[in-house]
Amino acid sequence: MNGLVSRIRQPLVRAALLSALAGLGMTLVYVGLAGTTAFLGAQALADIAVLEVVVGSVFLLTGGAMAAGWKPSWSTIQLPARERSLTGFFLFGVLYAAAAAGCTAPLFIAVVLQGISVGPVLGVGAAVSYALGMSTILAVVTGVTALGSASITATLNAYTGQIYRIAGGLLAVSGIAEIYYFFYGFPEVIPQ
Repeated sequence: MNGLVSRIRQPLVRAALLSALAGLGMTLVYVGLAGTTAFLGAQALADIAVLEVVVGSVFLLTGGAMAAGWKPSWSTIQLPARERSLTGFFLFGVLYAAAAAGCTAPLFIAVVLQGISVGPVLGVGAAVSYALGMSTILAVVTGVTALGSASITATLNAYTGQIYRIAGGLLAVSGIAEIYYFFYGFPEVIPQ
């Protein structure tokens, strides 16, 4: 029993450390985005909202095509071997948050501005809460992967085609939601 605990503890401790570093990188990006929003104000960032229609349309078209089975030849790329350093995981968090901000920035900015309108502490709190939520998801996935990466990979490989089509459907639905939000908003959830 003691050997089993030590075999589980070591990968989980490493996964927790790596997730924390990636989460710290993500948090810095979102706090920086919130600070930029507070500094520039809502009016300066109002033009960014038109990107929701552009991104939503791309998501809708691409996701619909993926759900129908379209897979472009350029969709699979060979990544170079990456360095597995602590700095590398921190930078992964920064880049992951920056890439995610391209899709989530309009919603994130609306939430932060709503919080800032009540007070700066609430605005910063909204940014930190958002980053912690994203970091928690990353930590759970990293922990599960650390415990059973071989069996998870084998299972996912068996269902790659179905997962790809489901992801395409979800991408199309998110595109519809972004376009809808641009034109009508979700006043029950977030006032526009």
